[in-house]
Amino acid sequence: PAAYKVGLLLQAETVRWLADRLDPKVPLILDPVFATSSGSSFFDPDLLSSLREYLFHRVALLTPNRPEAEAIVGFKLSSEADVRRAAVQIRAQGVKAVLIKGGHNEGERLLDYFDDGGQTFFLEAIRQPGHYRGTGCTLSTALACYLAQGLELRDAVVAAHSYVQAAIAEAHSKESAHLPAHFFTPCLSNLYAGETSPKKPFTPLRRSLGFYPVLPDTAWIERLAKTGVKTLQLRIKDQSAAALRASILRAKELCEANDITLFVNDAWQLAIECGVYGVHLGQEDLDLLSSSELETLRTSGLCLGISTHSLAEAARAQTLRPSYVALGPVFETTCKSMRFGPQGIDRVGEWVHRLPSMPIVAIGGLKLEHAAAIKAQGANGIAVISDLIQAPNPEQRMNEWLNIWGL
Repeated sequence: PAAYKVGLLLQAETVRWLADRLDPKVPLILDPVFATSSGSSFFDPDLLSSLREYLFHRVALLTPNRPEAEAIVGFKLSSEADVRRAAVQIRAQGVKAVLIKGGHNEGERLLDYFDDGGQTFFLEAIRQPGHYRGTGCTLSTALACYLAQGLELRDAVVAAHSYVQAAIAEAHSKESAHLPAHFFTPCLSNLYAGETSPKKPFTPLRRSLGFYPVLPDTAWIERLAKTGVKTLQLRIKDQSAAALRASILRAKELCEANDITLFVNDAWQLAIECGVYGVHLGQEDLDLLSSSELETLRTSGLCLGISTHSLAEAARAQTLRPSYVALGPVFETTCKSMRFGPQGIDRVGEWVHRLPSMPIVAIGGLKLEHAAAIKAQGANGIAVISDLIQAPNPEQRMNEWLNIWGL
């Protein structure tokens, strides 16, 4: 097997039997079922002791609901701080990661909490009217399936959560208490890496991004500004603040003269100061922003684009409600060292389905022959660096790109 999922265990002997037979190299999802949806209790202190002694150290992810987590740690979970503390204590008992489910919370807004000892996050769901059976079993099974398909654990958690929420919504629409299997690509759940309060959206794009060159200096902008392109990004690295400010102002002047919307890479404070159209941030740049700095950027009126490379990053980006989300690298690229492998063209279409209210931009290793396929996947824009600036005739290449994209 590529993954294990273990659910209801009734006896301590079963736990010991499993511990002897499970391959320790295969990831194990353990759903510690202590009660049924209808209220029947299976909790036994001896069983819990056996889980701790024989199985917890094998577990890649434990998926308790709140009452089950309370039984494991021995205290009530009455606040987000309690949930965070419980996750730390559960990991201290041997499991590699824990997902504490929030379905037993009161209120309409339900939060599941994930902790693997690295970056923690909450996943949001909105309570559907009615009662649904087997939601926890479905979640842990979906998790094992996504791990078996090769997803990393965080991405599998996001994908499984999104799958279950879509199944609950479908069951509600059919007035059924049982979750149906579904075979469409569900929308991503919102992921909160820090604060868990919803925020207002960033300024929306005033037009589609279309062909979206990323250029290394103002000389390139000046050279290509009159080709008819409508969106550009200035991506300058290793320049002093004063020189970068001058470059941004010059780029802004050139773009305004040619009705081009200008995004600035990384330098969000200078982008605000210079009053450009938008800023583009990578995940590392987001990590460096405090909540107050992010709010400053939000209230500045600038558009915001965010790079994503995985489902967890895409769910996090969606929650911030930016102007667009970029997916990459679609193919191998020499412009930037990446820890994520190539995504492929089909993944662009998946992002479009998973983030239906978000404009999607494809980037990374893209060449002219990919343009039609990327557009057919429903992307709002296609960002290109090397295929344009390394072309023998960049102006001609720009025209070819604009013609294919229909601009």
